[in-house]
Amino acid sequence: MLLATAWRLCAAASRILVGYYIGALWRDDEHFICCSWPRRGAYAQPPTGSSLDVTSEPYGSDDEQMMSLEETDSNKKYHFVVANAKFMLDEEEHFQEQLFERARLFKERNMEQDFWLVIEPKFLDKFPSITSRLKRPAVALVSTNGTWIKFMKLRLDRVLLESFEAESVEEALACNPANIEFEKPDKWVAPYPKYEYGWWEAFLLPTTKTQQEYFGFSTFRPYQKEIIEKILEGRDSLVVMATGSGKSLCYQVPPLISKKTAIVISPLISLMQDQVMALKQRGIRAEHLSTAQTNTNAQKNAESGQYDILYMTPEKACFVPNSFWSRLLDRGICLVAVDEAHCISEWGHDFRVEYKQLYKLRDVLQNIPFVGLTATATEKVRKDITDSLKMKDPHIAIGSFDRKNLFYGVKSINRGLSFVDELVAQISKYVANGGSTIVYCTTVKDVQEITKSLCGAGIKAGMYHGQMANKAREESHRSFIRDEVDVMVATIAFGMGIDKPDIRHVIHYGCPKSLESYYQESGRCGRDGIASDCWLYFSRGDFGKAEFYCGEASSAIQKKAIRDSFMAAQRYCMQTTCRRKLLLEYFGEIYTSSKCGKCDNCTSSKEETDVSREAFLLMGCIQACGGYWGLNLPLDVLRGSRAKKITENQFDNLPFHGLGKDFSVNWWKTLGFQLISFGYLVETVKDTYRTVSVSPDGAKFLRSCRPDHQPPLLLPIASESGGNGDIKASSADDGLSQAETELYKMLLEERMKLARSAGTAPYAVVGDLTLKKIVATRPSTKARLANIDGVNQHLVTRYGDHLLQSIQQLSKQLDLSLDGVAATEANNNCKPYTTPKQPKDLQPAKYSAWKMWQEDGLTAEKIANFPGRSAPIKVQTVLGYVLDAAREGCVVDWARLFKEIGLTRKIAAEIQTAISKVGSKDKLKPIKDELPEEVDYSHIKAWLTMLDLEMSLEAIPDNKTQELSEMPVFEKNEVEIIDDSPRKRLKVDKLEEKEEDNHLVVELNEASFLAWLQNFENGVTLSDILKHFTGSTETAVVDMLSCMESEFLIFKKNNLYKLM
Repeated sequence: MLLATAWRLCAAASRILVGYYIGALWRDDEHFICCSWPRRGAYAQPPTGSSLDVTSEPYGSDDEQMMSLEETDSNKKYHFVVANAKFMLDEEEHFQEQLFERARLFKERNMEQDFWLVIEPKFLDKFPSITSRLKRPAVALVSTNGTWIKFMKLRLDRVLLESFEAESVEEALACNPANIEFEKPDKWVAPYPKYEYGWWEAFLLPTTKTQQEYFGFSTFRPYQKEIIEKILEGRDSLVVMATGSGKSLCYQVPPLISKKTAIVISPLISLMQDQVMALKQRGIRAEHLSTAQTNTNAQKNAESGQYDILYMTPEKACFVPNSFWSRLLDRGICLVAVDEAHCISEWGHDFRVEYKQLYKLRDVLQNIPFVGLTATATEKVRKDITDSLKMKDPHIAIGSFDRKNLFYGVKSINRGLSFVDELVAQISKYVANGGSTIVYCTTVKDVQEITKSLCGAGIKAGMYHGQMANKAREESHRSFIRDEVDVMVATIAFGMGIDKPDIRHVIHYGCPKSLESYYQESGRCGRDGIASDCWLYFSRGDFGKAEFYCGEASSAIQKKAIRDSFMAAQRYCMQTTCRRKLLLEYFGEIYTSSKCGKCDNCTSSKEETDVSREAFLLMGCIQACGGYWGLNLPLDVLRGSRAKKITENQFDNLPFHGLGKDFSVNWWKTLGFQLISFGYLVETVKDTYRTVSVSPDGAKFLRSCRPDHQPPLLLPIASESGGNGDIKASSADDGLSQAETELYKMLLEERMKLARSAGTAPYAVVGDLTLKKIVATRPSTKARLANIDGVNQHLVTRYGDHLLQSIQQLSKQLDLSLDGVAATEANNNCKPYTTPKQPKDLQPAKYSAWKMWQEDGLTAEKIANFPGRSAPIKVQTVLGYVLDAAREGCVVDWARLFKEIGLTRKIAAEIQTAISKVGSKDKLKPIKDELPEEVDYSHIKAWLTMLDLEMSLEAIPDNKTQELSEMPVFEKNEVEIIDDSPRKRLKVDKLEEKEEDNHLVVELNEASFLAWLQNFENGVTLSDILKHFTGSTETAVVDMLSCMESEFLIFKKNNLYKLM
């Protein structure tokens, strides 16, 4: 006993001293699983909810140098062992005996598996007999002479390079037997013990592969991967990100990885139906439980774990019996996601009592991570959400609220038939250019009138409001989703209930009840990233509804929240400077630019005008009327009205009467809004009406005036119309030629046919932006179709043949060649939104510096010290100018920039960690203080720019990958294979060669090409292939490559050929 105790202490000490553990690895049908433990802490345990069961024990007797757990249920458990590296070196033969004894036991129990061993590369040559006897699949783990080859490098290069290369293994390493649970023989549940040391995480969780397979994207948007990882750790999370930024993916990917059900709480049945429909089109098992569910077996199927994602209303989730949750827990629950989580908070704009009951699920679903998701949450609302859901140490991810593809505009109107006619004319233009439109109204009466006017003009329009029967609302909703109507006119009841990504225009007819509501509803627009616009038309009478909205409040706190939110919406209507800036700063985001270039205030010709005389007349009239009226009566006095109210109060005798006839009532209203906005007038709300009076600043201005002279007063005043909302509508031809635009329209019709035959929405088949990329690429094979960003495997499998046939036939009609543009080039050409070559808001000095750097190819140092300058400027300043240009939409050669400033993935990751520690990216110095000295401000600025442009870490080239151009000269009888995993060059016998003018000539065939290509993880260009296989013509090479693509042996992306 004493001896055993002493041995345990020695083993524990060795673990703490060394801290590296080596795991075993095996292969199932698709995944490679690598398990590791932390550097320090011999008995560290995985987090609650992990499927990994770690037993940390020391070595036993000399006869038991390897350990594994004896399992009673061989169908559910698979073994692997972790061995002592030092011991393996010293006692090779004994290790072999133990190793193969374990393999024999596995086989006897019908647990035959590929037995993989992870060993530091430099020790491989010490184990020739072991490595040669290991069972191998089609491609060996190691060759018989102990040389590390490409197959393992692809999966473990980060582990082996970044871990073992930097540390010695002179001391004995600990031994930890472990088990990984399998739900089915061919499926695995990945353990994910997230410690300080996470170099293996990419091998445990195939997040990118899952996203590519189901959603068609090879990279994640900002914050997505981080959030997914936290959820899979079992950690609660709060996600506050703009509509269209990819919040849904954060709860859709984890269940596909863990093979457990995700529960999603959603407030609206129509929204759930949209999302379920879209997920099913991606091959994901999804369903909803609600009053609208017609499948009587849905609940039974749900509790038996048959769905990947299960949507429920909050009422349903709180009142299903506990037996439902117990049975589903037995099958496995991955997470509980609370969508539209702001509904929990009384400080929110859309408080719902039933959301307050969701905390009850915590008692039933213990140790299940809860995820709150919302696009609109101030700091108070965020705290309410985390407290109400009883989140413990939640991971909080707050993305940017900036929807860069949206144009914001506001116009003051006089309600009446004339404006409705104007609105119908504008919507007619929208419909002609394609895309769907939503018109939000504040009353049912407005919904009915505008719908009638639109239909009378021949526009296909539907309506949606609370007084309609459920069936009528569902039919109207379905018609809009499936593009059977072009315009939906609705009350705010339709706000969150729409998950259609291709809405191009959102119009608000009347001031919304809160700025949060406006952001949420306008956020339905352009969710696919294509340029779209949001217009708000308001009248002065809209501002008298504060008390009406406050009547909905159930507490004083909620009443104050409603009033504050409504006043914020009013300020937005009257804003004379950048509207985007106001929106973002309302939600706590700092927006440094004074002009966004994508709102009516930033794009219209509003110049500061001296309005001293007009301001004197308006403020003087308001003061003469006593300051007890709204804005309309003083305006009527100025314009010479003799209405009964004016004559009864003898206002027609005022010296101001009739002096304002030169301007329209709309012009005077605009001036009144400006004077309120700049503090010269004060608006006071009393019950259901409001009054306007002169402020102290306004009184001071009046005291300085005389009837014949006023001091200058400069205000930005727009044209009399206040903007007509007639901006250029986004069209189908962005980035496409005339013939390609025609092809796009034809494919839209084909998409409609496919959607109708499948009983789904057109956007659920393939989105607009992805379809534009398909048009620009015009793929000829399924391999090339699958290579387009946004195309998932389900689309290729189900609709690929039909799409390819349509593309081939229609392209022939339009005289368009197939495979006209590389897929990645098409991805770049069809950007979500475009910016002019020389942005208006980019200062000339910045544009000049960008042009010299980007177009003339000068370095930042040369630009800083350019001979034409009167004095040199700092290199950092030049780099800042280039990055500012990138923010404004100018093209930047990022690879060149990364190389010039020395930005690597490692540095970018360090910067992101520092940002997380600081909690803000608004100030650079606190971030710099958290970083090593070698990380400078240019690195920080570049990474922050990348985040703003929604670029991922993968955009930075992996500096471990060796460039093809660096290949050395071969000896006569050797062909070089670059193996960038252990950073060494291997020389093997050449494939086929003949000497010609002392140059190596290699003949090309499929076998030789595949053998050569496997050595270049990042792919090769056609030029590289022709240089290497000099014995073949370009025509022969291209023909062979096309054939191999069609057989899915290789694929082409970014003009690089890679192994499939």
